[in-house]
Amino acid sequence: MNTSSWARGVLAIAFLFSGAAAAPPAKPGAPASVPKPLDVPDGGLVAAGKAPELELLYTGDVIGYLEDCGCKLNPAGGLAKRAWLVNQLKTNYPQTPLVLLDSGNFADNPSEIGDLRTAALLDFMAKLGYKVVNVGERDLTLGYDDFIQRTKDLKMDFISTNIVKQGSKSTVFPPYAIVEVKGTSGKPVKIGVMGVIRYSPVWQKAGPAGDNLGVAGPEEMVQLVLSEVRAKSDIVVLLAAVSKEDAHDIAKSAPQIDFILGSYGGIYNTLEESEGPVRILYTGNQGKRIGESRIDLDAKRRVADVTSYMHFLTARFPDDKAMAAAVADAKAKIGGPAAADAKPAEALKPIGATPAPGGH
Repeated sequence: MNTSSWARGVLAIAFLFSGAAAAPPAKPGAPASVPKPLDVPDGGLVAAGKAPELELLYTGDVIGYLEDCGCKLNPAGGLAKRAWLVNQLKTNYPQTPLVLLDSGNFADNPSEIGDLRTAALLDFMAKLGYKVVNVGERDLTLGYDDFIQRTKDLKMDFISTNIVKQGSKSTVFPPYAIVEVKGTSGKPVKIGVMGVIRYSPVWQKAGPAGDNLGVAGPEEMVQLVLSEVRAKSDIVVLLAAVSKEDAHDIAKSAPQIDFILGSYGGIYNTLEESEGPVRILYTGNQGKRIGESRIDLDAKRRVADVTSYMHFLTARFPDDKAMAAAVADAKAKIGGPAAADAKPAEALKPIGATPAPGGH
């Protein structure tokens, strides 16, 4: 054995002993915490199981995509597949409320065609039943007045907890929304929803009445309203157009949040993830994925049990024919190619975890 090999061996032994001394002994019988995968079991499209008290469905960073991403390998996404999933869940669980949320940055590029695609996307989101949308940076590219004009007739709540009048902490959108639904049990469920974008000291856009918009720190602004939201809600959700690292920082400072549902930089979850009691789920971009969380509440109307899935909307998923026809019609008006021979929607039958070919 040469000197260097001997030295490496001594260092390795020393490291092992020091690590063993530093690590606390495991509690007898304590199972290791292993994150669960977010795939539907057995390669299915929709998971089987009893009806939960309610469901959250969530997207983000769709950036104007009406159809699939156009990727050469495994193209995914599109409103027609998203609508199929929503309608199938309604069919499987007719008494269970579905609460659809979006973490923002839905807007296409600010061009004539891009603006038409954005308008069509928002219209379809409203028809799908989206309740609350976080206002993203892209969505304000042309300023506050343009945004208000484009969204004024839509039956969705557009919120932002940390877009403010520049140089202040005065929010310009509602900082949160409370969504109330009747749960599967027949009891009311209140979901408090906040929304944040990443902090940038240089970001500014034209605001209302000649003011400029700025962005304040997400953690600080969440803290300003969190107690109020928690007091009004059974479930607290933060829609987050921030990095995953920032989401974890927010969760550390705000354990009263139940879910952080985010989209940023194309990152998406394949496994369950949490920071303390806060569940963190990211859905990627371009509408390729939609997250699903099935939630049950305890006797105090707090989150007791959650099962989540991340649906990767590849060709394995059927199209909802009515939505496919509507998208084709919208594309024809915008100037894109329309789908030929669109047929009316077919009635859906309840399904469980039906195996399907292909994979994620």
